[in-house]
Amino acid sequence: MFARVGWDAKAGEADPVKVLRMDLIESLGALGDAKVIAESRRRFESQELPGELRRTVLGVVARHADAATWERLHAAAKSEKTPLVKDELYMLLSSTQDAALAQRALDLALTDEPGATNSAGMIRTVASLHPDLAFDFAVAHREQIDTKVDSTSRARYYPRLANNSLDPAMVGKVQAYAKAYVAEGSRRASENATANIGYRVGVRKERLPAIDAWLKKHKG
Repeated sequence: MFARVGWDAKAGEADPVKVLRMDLIESLGALGDAKVIAESRRRFESQELPGELRRTVLGVVARHADAATWERLHAAAKSEKTPLVKDELYMLLSSTQDAALAQRALDLALTDEPGATNSAGMIRTVASLHPDLAFDFAVAHREQIDTKVDSTSRARYYPRLANNSLDPAMVGKVQAYAKAYVAEGSRRASENATANIGYRVGVRKERLPAIDAWLKKHKG
């Protein structure tokens, strides 16, 4: 499909094709497609970033960033003057697959640099790929993070960081947090998080082996 759509818009191209192109680049980048990652990096290096593809290409680059690329994005975030672009860059810093760089994003989120409105979002973004890391970090720094999260949202914020976890032990961690810091009548988010984790662990244990076998049989 992407071979047909291509990287560059064509004259008279319909808007749905433009959207499809962005979706395909994002999806293939997330799946680790080597060609899409390499071309995204090339375009980032050469600054071939047309407006409609800029966010998508930067997303692929940030996801697969090494330390040097992360530092370049960090420098760009610090020097950016446009608030919306600045906010976007700090979220990109938090979207890396590399656990060490994700930890750097978490540490950065606790400083004054990103701005109070970005800190909680950065931790939440890290949680999308590193839920265990983000949840453990947030609980360990709860008093600092509480100052960056509205009091009416805390009962939901912390448990949702763990939603994507595949570690059965995270169920107990979320329950312990809820028991210690969330009123009994406000634990819906904690209950949902533990249910999500249990479901994901079950899928990995019971469904993925069958999927792997199917892919092997069909040369996937």
